[in-house]
Amino acid sequence: VIADVNDAAGEALAAALGDAAIYRRCDVSSADDVQAVVDLAVSHFGGLQIMFNNAGISCNAFPSYLDDTLEDFDRVMRVNVLGPMLGTRNAARHMKANGGGVILNNASIAGTLAGIGMMTYRASKAALIQFSKSAAIDLGQYDIRVNCIVPGHVRTDLSSFQAKGAEDEIARLIDEGVNAAYLRNQPIKRRGEPIDVAEVAAFLAS
Repeated sequence: VIADVNDAAGEALAAALGDAAIYRRCDVSSADDVQAVVDLAVSHFGGLQIMFNNAGISCNAFPSYLDDTLEDFDRVMRVNVLGPMLGTRNAARHMKANGGGVILNNASIAGTLAGIGMMTYRASKAALIQFSKSAAIDLGQYDIRVNCIVPGHVRTDLSSFQAKGAEDEIARLIDEGVNAAYLRNQPIKRRGEPIDVAEVAAFLAS
């Protein structure tokens, strides 16, 4: 079950995968939406063994925290923290009664390393990491394995300065500078790609 608020991309992916997939619109901050996804997985595929809580959003404030209005605090926390908590809880309720399963949460290096700007995003990812550790302890007795993926600097639309509204040339210059800073601080001199995270998720779910 592919669950997202991006209907066009979700439906296109489900269509490309054929009978292996089905799309359902889901706002992960809504308990009813998350439960509907769990119910759909059970009714359409006969069960739910793996839940990957992968939805996430960033915040607008960068780099000055003093200028941050915190107007996006509630939305970021609801998607990045409440969403995975709902997904974990609702999936685990089914898994407990059906032999266990695997739950994966996707956090960020921003939840482990301090830095300037994006304070709400950093706080949300740190909270998700701690929640995942605690959920692993709490749910292990039901043969439910919980892991948290903490990617480094992965190249996605979420990390694109152009997607955040910067003009093309300004976005390019910012991206070049940020990319150089990232690579200086990591031993493998390349940015991560979504497939890197996907392969980790597949391994942890296996």
